[in-house]
Amino acid sequence: MDNRPLESRRRPAIENIYPLSPMQEGLLFHSIATPDEGVYVPQIVLQLRGAIDPQIMHDCWSEMVSRHAVLRTTFHWEERDEPFQVVHGDASLAWSQLDWSSLDVEEQQSRLRALLSTNRRQAFDLKAAPLVRLQWIDYGGGNSRLVLQYHHIILDGWSAGRIVEDAFRTYQRQRGSSRPPLPAPRPYVDYIAWLKSRKRDATRAFWTDYTASIDGPCRITRDATGGEADFSSHHLACDPAVSTQAAKLCRDMGITPNTLLQAALAIVMARKTGNRHVVFGATTAGRPPELQGVEHMVGLFINTLPVCIDVEKGNLAPWLQTLQKRQSACAEHDYLPLREIQAGRGDLFDCLLVFENYPVPRDISAEATFAVTGVDVDEWTHYPLTLFAAADATKIAISARYDRRSIAVQEVEAFLNELGETIGEMASGTPTVPHVSDTDARPVHIDRPAQSSAETRNDLPLSASSPATAWTETEERIARIWAEVLKVEAERNSDNFFDLGGHSLLAARVVNRVRREFAINFPVKVLFDRPVLAAFAAFIDALKATAAPVGEHNAIEI
Repeated sequence: MDNRPLESRRRPAIENIYPLSPMQEGLLFHSIATPDEGVYVPQIVLQLRGAIDPQIMHDCWSEMVSRHAVLRTTFHWEERDEPFQVVHGDASLAWSQLDWSSLDVEEQQSRLRALLSTNRRQAFDLKAAPLVRLQWIDYGGGNSRLVLQYHHIILDGWSAGRIVEDAFRTYQRQRGSSRPPLPAPRPYVDYIAWLKSRKRDATRAFWTDYTASIDGPCRITRDATGGEADFSSHHLACDPAVSTQAAKLCRDMGITPNTLLQAALAIVMARKTGNRHVVFGATTAGRPPELQGVEHMVGLFINTLPVCIDVEKGNLAPWLQTLQKRQSACAEHDYLPLREIQAGRGDLFDCLLVFENYPVPRDISAEATFAVTGVDVDEWTHYPLTLFAAADATKIAISARYDRRSIAVQEVEAFLNELGETIGEMASGTPTVPHVSDTDARPVHIDRPAQSSAETRNDLPLSASSPATAWTETEERIARIWAEVLKVEAERNSDNFFDLGGHSLLAARVVNRVRREFAINFPVKVLFDRPVLAAFAAFIDALKATAAPVGEHNAIEI
């Protein structure tokens, strides 16, 4: 008999508690800062052909939740000085079924677009597992779609593909396949333990040296001017002949397609910015080869890191091979958080390159009752311009996802066209780096709309140009919160949160504390816009009378 108090028996079992990876820390901040913008919640749409029993499919995915600890993981950042993740013993699958079998193809496509848009707006509660949702849609005639939506903080693309494969193989076993049971997966906590065992001094020194020549942010977009992000997309598919030539070039020079695309992007950015030294972001695979079985582990292994490239005049081959060697060196130090690399310098880039790799199987087994006939991925980041690229021996495709507040559709189209032309020029066998002269290199021209007055935006103060000598009550209350979070006392009401040692995750903790303290609601970005104590307090004073109250947050009991 369980003699524990009733409240303890109701509390879900906790299997493990451990820290976050660097990328998880970054995604946690963006999720807290902009919970309703739909960033970092990828959706994989699997096109299926064949007879499918939706109840068996549901049961297989429920088994995936039990099988993979990351699907039973929640995230917490207010209870301790450092954020942490909790693996729960159980979690209920979020599953729904839709019947579109009576609709024509055009209406089905329209419904799917609307569904994906609606899904993006339904924010995940990071304190409630599982951080995945599934929707099975009957298209009729033996066709269906399975939509897998998840929060990026628990899975990268490779891991999502592994779980899909596990679920589909489990389905085939349920339908009589003779395939053996799946082996137990190695838990994600082993990767976190590996991260914690790294000696960071050498890695910090590497990134300090790697970014030493950066004299400021490398930007090709304008600052967004208020309001929610207005995302759109544009696509580029290289001519098949160009893709084939590019693949041959990579083989001949001993470089990866990723290196080729990074080089082409650097050339276009150099022309646009007027600077031969460019910086953009790139995702890294992050799976350490020395961690046995890492290729079969699931979780978030990727990281976002700066790529610094000097577009040099001269022969193409040695330049590309040098880039390959530099990126190989970076791969040995790809676990440092981006916030540490950028510390004190702000955002170093506004363009992110993501080389996609979703290993979703098309042939589940020889005894499969259905086939995967296509895969589409819907994914958005917080960067003003993100380039999702895929390349193989016959295809190079690039999808630009961008914020129309920061860059116009015409500019994105021109940018992608120039990128495609540059890839073609390199693939054609040109012996030199595609032309970037000092006269051709020029700052990109962007028509900037009239800026609204920062001081009057939302009729709330942005700055306090003449802070009073005597502190207000609000300043004193906020200063106490800062001290408890930062472990440093603010001596003046002109002190800056970030000068006192604050960073993005600590900002999120402060804002959550202030929301509760004053029973008001406001975004985390407010503290970034108003980091001076007097300015932040003035904002709170102006907001208190009209703000919506903050909902209660349930802290996890551990």
